[in-house]
Amino acid sequence: MRKPQLPQLFNKYQLELNKFTKDFYKKLDDPLYITHKYFLGWIKENGKDDNATGKAFRPSIMMLINEALGGKEKNILPLAMSIELFHNFSLIHDDIEDRDEFRRNRKTVWKIWGEEVGIISGSSMHALASKAIENIDIKDKNKLVELRKIINKTCIEVIEGQYLDIDFESSKEISVENYLSMIEKKTGALIKTSVILGSVLEPSNKKTTEIFKEIGNTFGHMFQIKDDVLGIWGNKDFGKPIGSDILKKKKSFPILKLIQTCDVTDKEKINEIFNKKISEEDKTIILNLMDKYKIESYCNSILNDKYKLTISLIEKLDINDKYKLMLLDTNFFLMHRTK
Repeated sequence: MRKPQLPQLFNKYQLELNKFTKDFYKKLDDPLYITHKYFLGWIKENGKDDNATGKAFRPSIMMLINEALGGKEKNILPLAMSIELFHNFSLIHDDIEDRDEFRRNRKTVWKIWGEEVGIISGSSMHALASKAIENIDIKDKNKLVELRKIINKTCIEVIEGQYLDIDFESSKEISVENYLSMIEKKTGALIKTSVILGSVLEPSNKKTTEIFKEIGNTFGHMFQIKDDVLGIWGNKDFGKPIGSDILKKKKSFPILKLIQTCDVTDKEKINEIFNKKISEEDKTIILNLMDKYKIESYCNSILNDKYKLTISLIEKLDINDKYKLMLLDTNFFLMHRTK
């Protein structure tokens, strides 16, 4: 099987977005923004230059779609920056909520500067994500209103999804359907919106816009479900030890499917394990139950269905074949990525 990787053009988009965002931050000299620059990977904890930026998947897919429809870079970059800042704001707060001390092999903002600064840092990045839209050079004010509506709706959905995620931690019974609804907000909404924003700046027919909305939806589901699969069966060589999400007591898609599928005796065993500190032995018991009920096979079948659906949607798009191929490569990456 070929190696799963994002289109090479994503590297170009990432560099362009990084330069644009750094230029935006040159006007901001308050000490607060040191935490932003650190989290965005531009500086180290000691303030020295660094290059530890993320993949910028969401803005890159937006820029790809915009380019496929003949869009202008100068207008898509402020939108791309807005989405990337919003994504990172949610991660800063997520780290506090989950008590995560490391992200991307670096200490998290709250771990270095404290929870109070972490909250302020994330909230201010959220505000800057909104301000970024002011840099769009567009004469159609109705279009600007439409863009703000889309982004504001997404912000609310992501925050609602984060709340549901926290609420699920104390819930004894969570259905797979409820979980999918949660990830559609927390993870899927931002990916879906990135796809939509890439297609709304430029004139295109309604059918094309609707297809992109569906693609955004399936991309969002695939991204999170694959994350959950890697959290159970991942490889430590790729950053996620096998069973890492079990040890964290994370109620992810495979765990919920196991609870929903297993018999009464095994469900009692699972509940007993999740009501105490989980040991390596407990983890092995859960993994064995996953094998017993063929949970990995089920998760992969869901991913495969969404993968095939997305292929059919991409084939319907009225865009140049080279961009179709890049979207197909992105779909393949989401299906087969190892980290």
